[in-house]
Amino acid sequence: MKRWITASLVSASLVAGGCAAGRSDFILLNPGTHPEPLAESAPVLLTVGDLNGPYQEVGVIHVSGVSREGYEGLSEKMREEARRMGADAIIYVRYGTVNAFSIIPFFVAFPYDVLTAEGLAVRSKRR
Repeated sequence: MKRWITASLVSASLVAGGCAAGRSDFILLNPGTHPEPLAESAPVLLTVGDLNGPYQEVGVIHVSGVSREGYEGLSEKMREEARRMGADAIIYVRYGTVNAFSIIPFFVAFPYDVLTAEGLAVRSKRR
């Protein structure tokens, strides 16, 4: 019984720790309607608020990474994903921290922080 519980805890920790760090997800709001990708050097505005002009909502971006990457690294990941999906701004950006566990080796758990960022990718209609 003890072995089963230990194996279950190790498996759960591996799944939770492995899924939490270094993710980048994009949820397209209107499939089949997203604009063409932008150039790698195209500027992408990040703001915690709304834009003043008209825009088309493209999708929701969520990225995560380990704390050593910092929020600057997450912001750049968000910009890269937005360019790939044809968005020139990300609005309502929110940053956070989640505590996860790393299993190294299999029977020792080390807590570490996973940074997260998410926002709504949009394309300005002034283009």
